Amino acid sequence: MVKVTFRHWEEVVIHEDIEYDLDDLIKNRIIGLREGSITIPLVWAEGVVISRNVLPPTDDVIREQLKGIVHFSAVEWALMPKYRSTLKSEGITIPIIDASETETLREVAKELRKKHRNRQRARSNQ
Repeated sequence: MVKVTFRHWEEVVIHEDIEYDLDDLIKNRIIGLREGSITIPLVWAEGVVISRNVLPPTDDVIREQLKGIVHFSAVEWALMPKYRSTLKSEGITIPIIDASETETLREVAKELRKKHRNRQRARSNQ
């Protein structure tokens, strides 16, 4: 018999997060694409749509992953309160994957929403 183990990430390290308005995130996704194109999907969880880039699989990165730590070199994101399976702009389709069942991405989205609220507070206090 084969043993099957599910081991979730213990830590997500985000080296850079870039928050956009949803319209700006969409514009950045479709730059240079032809009408009728379909982009690489974004993921959605907890009211946030996310594009993430992982670090390349170097020895150090793999060593970290075996310890349960995943590194995102950059996360581009925007608030999108309600899930939609696609976004469309200028005849280009952006598929959205509902990742709300993925604990890791739910927690990342919650932290990004916290950052958004903190930035809003900081701006209003200026």
